[in-house]
Amino acid sequence: MFIPLIAALSLLTGCANDCQQICNKMADWAEAECNKEFSDDEINACYTAYAKDEVSDAQLADCAEYKDRIDEEWTCENIEVYFE
Repeated sequence: MFIPLIAALSLLTGCANDCQQICNKMADWAEAECNKEFSDDEINACYTAYAKDEVSDAQLADCAEYKDRIDEEWTCENIEVYFE
């Protein structure tokens, strides 16, 4: 039962661009480090805001550079900005 779920989540993550992947990483980081939880609606809105046709190539490049350094670049005070 878990294997199909894991496979489905992997496929969905694989389709997300680097900025959309940050939506998930930010939400996970905020929950772990800031005791802040974002709803599925907020995460979905983040995905929509950072859809491929909504961001420039420069923004995608920035996301690719910083997506693995969230804890170095963000604080609990400014994490909500990404979800606005």
